[in-house]
Amino acid sequence: LYLWASDKGENIMFVWSILIFFEILIYATALYFVYYFIEERDFPLSIKAGLFLLIAPIILLVATQYNLQYYDLTNCEREASEGALWEYTYYVEALFATLILAQLIYVAFSKRFIGRKKEITLICLGMLAFLVFFAWGNIIGSITGDWSLGQYGLFGMPIFIAFLGYSIVKFQVLNIKALAVQVLVAAIVIMIGAQLFFVKTPLVQALTFFTLLCVLVFGVMLIRSMKREIESKEQFQSLSVSLEKANDRLEELDKQKSEFISIASHQLRTPLTAIRGYISLALEGSYGEINNNEITDIFHKIYTIDLRLSQLVEDLLNVSKIEAGKVQYKWEEVALEPIIRELYDMFIALAQKKGLSLAFKEPETPLPTMTLDVNKIKEIVSNLIDNSIKYTEKGGVTISIESTPTVVRVVIADTGIGIEPEDAAKLFQKFIRTETTKMMDAGGSGLGLFVGKSFVEAHGGRIFVTSEGTGKGSQFIIELPLINPNKNL
Repeated sequence: LYLWASDKGENIMFVWSILIFFEILIYATALYFVYYFIEERDFPLSIKAGLFLLIAPIILLVATQYNLQYYDLTNCEREASEGALWEYTYYVEALFATLILAQLIYVAFSKRFIGRKKEITLICLGMLAFLVFFAWGNIIGSITGDWSLGQYGLFGMPIFIAFLGYSIVKFQVLNIKALAVQVLVAAIVIMIGAQLFFVKTPLVQALTFFTLLCVLVFGVMLIRSMKREIESKEQFQSLSVSLEKANDRLEELDKQKSEFISIASHQLRTPLTAIRGYISLALEGSYGEINNNEITDIFHKIYTIDLRLSQLVEDLLNVSKIEAGKVQYKWEEVALEPIIRELYDMFIALAQKKGLSLAFKEPETPLPTMTLDVNKIKEIVSNLIDNSIKYTEKGGVTISIESTPTVVRVVIADTGIGIEPEDAAKLFQKFIRTETTKMMDAGGSGLGLFVGKSFVEAHGGRIFVTSEGTGKGSQFIIELPLINPNKNL
């Protein structure tokens, strides 16, 4: 490398000679950026080694005549004779640009990047445009000898920034907060570091150097903290997406389950009804008199089991309709007292057979008519009365109707097994039964209260239970508004 006496000449020569290094560094960095953006991971070690071998000759020969052979300061044009290293650099740069283009083509035809193709294409096209404009000066200057055209290469950076900015706003391809923090730290480091070349006092130089070290340390800590926060956020987002997909899948399976239960319930209800009908006819003597008490007892047991199975099928069918939102209500303007009186008359024999009392307390003044689905109300109240009788060993059950200016309460109170407070809160969920009820009646489904709660809420009311604890009885309370808010639905 030739040196000239002029300080200005030495500076110009030095800058020109290291341009080749910065130029190849820009291309290598561009290739790395595109690869990392597409694959979202670092270069493999083998690729890093290959890139280093390509760039190594440029680094080793930058201060030799293979870079610049001579530089003529006597010529007003300041002409320089470039060595073979520049031609080699152009080939390496062309290779890097080709690799970026190859990655873009790979993305276009690969199924791996579905959902990211638009942002990847924008970034790659922006980077290629930047490199083409950046190389414009050298390529055109080498061909035409007119190096003034090289100034148009400056347009490459605004084009790339425009592509990058659009991608950030449109697709959020980069975390702008993290990028801003890194740029800020780098700018502060550069500004403080630049002071070292201007201050002359050793004390000020030492203070500036110490400040630079502190900024570097805290800057690195800040950037690492930001990266950890970003990684945590990305993991959370990934988990959120996974949970959303799993939730969608569970909803689909739940829908299929409800459809299966609905179909199965419909198929089971018909033969169960037929069995019950035949047994009823047999017990009534339609097929001849049954003189054997043991056979009669067996028929009664079969009839009871059939009733239980039929109720289970009905509960499953109701649950599937509720979950599918296909329950239909037939609203009627009726008085509530006759409905409850009918249910009382229906269960009085069952209570007496078990040695229990069953009382019905009607309101002191007649209630106005209400908009109800009579069959649904009967199903709810009959299920509560049946449960109270079933889970009461001594004492009795009282049915009462209370009214306020806005709601009517149907209260079924018993002296039975009672309920613990922690069980009362979850009693109206699907398939929930307390340990005490399981011991007394192992065949219950745990669906009746869930179905009843849904029916009551469809009337604009609510259902709940109160109890002082195990062995102290329970009160199941149904509250129905005097004016049904859903009667027009």
